[in-house]
Amino acid sequence: MGKRIISGVVIVAMLVGLLILQGVYLKIGVVLIGLFCQYEMLHTIRQGGTKTMDVPVYAAALALFPAYYFWGASGVLYVYALALMALFMTRTLCDAYDYRSVAYSALSLLYPQLFMVFFYKIVCVADEAVSLRMIVFSIMAASSSDTFAYFVGRAMGKRKLCPAISPNKTVEGAVGGLLGGTVMTGLTALVFGETALPLYAYFLLGAVLAALSQFGDLASSLTKRFFGVKDFGKLIPGHGGMLDRVCSIIFVLPVTFLFFKLFYGI
Repeated sequence: MGKRIISGVVIVAMLVGLLILQGVYLKIGVVLIGLFCQYEMLHTIRQGGTKTMDVPVYAAALALFPAYYFWGASGVLYVYALALMALFMTRTLCDAYDYRSVAYSALSLLYPQLFMVFFYKIVCVADEAVSLRMIVFSIMAASSSDTFAYFVGRAMGKRKLCPAISPNKTVEGAVGGLLGGTVMTGLTALVFGETALPLYAYFLLGAVLAALSQFGDLASSLTKRFFGVKDFGKLIPGHGGMLDRVCSIIFVLPVTFLFFKLFYGI
């Protein structure tokens, strides 16, 4: 528990520093997080017994961010098309890989990398104040949902939520996480003084984001169980890997961006 708390404090401090600096520092931070997650996903696939196509995958993962920066969504689409072509060409020319190598390597560029592109999309928003709001709303909804689910589950949890996927999660914990994420997101709107919409809209947003963050966590558990690993990595003591830490947040990002696009006109 001590390592987990210390690591959590360090992570929060680094995140706050990046959010204060914003600009190029935040963009570089998101790219590095994406590459760490890419490495962990490929490592997880290899632990499951499938040989991954590292060179085309890393090339594509790195190219996604400048492609979006210079050409937007079209650039991302071209990178994905070229990456898929490269994976099939590599399999055709090299018998060391099988079709699972193609499928799982392609998967790693969607989970988690497609979600990281959304993160990068958010930090590239021209209005830094709006960008900051989107990041804070996403992190607050996901982290508070995770925290409330953990403590409510430990204190009151009796009924298993998805025992075949994550044996420790309970229905009571999920409800606590949903309520906690809803309330904390609404309070965040109050702190920011949001007036674009009625306050209840931000509580509704919090409920949606809190639910999605829990599905993100379950998707992470499902993936690890499928490949037979406990954690995606060991980068963060007490927390596992980088992907273990951001798995619930990345499911929230596309909906947060859509919300702000619809109601803030970004």
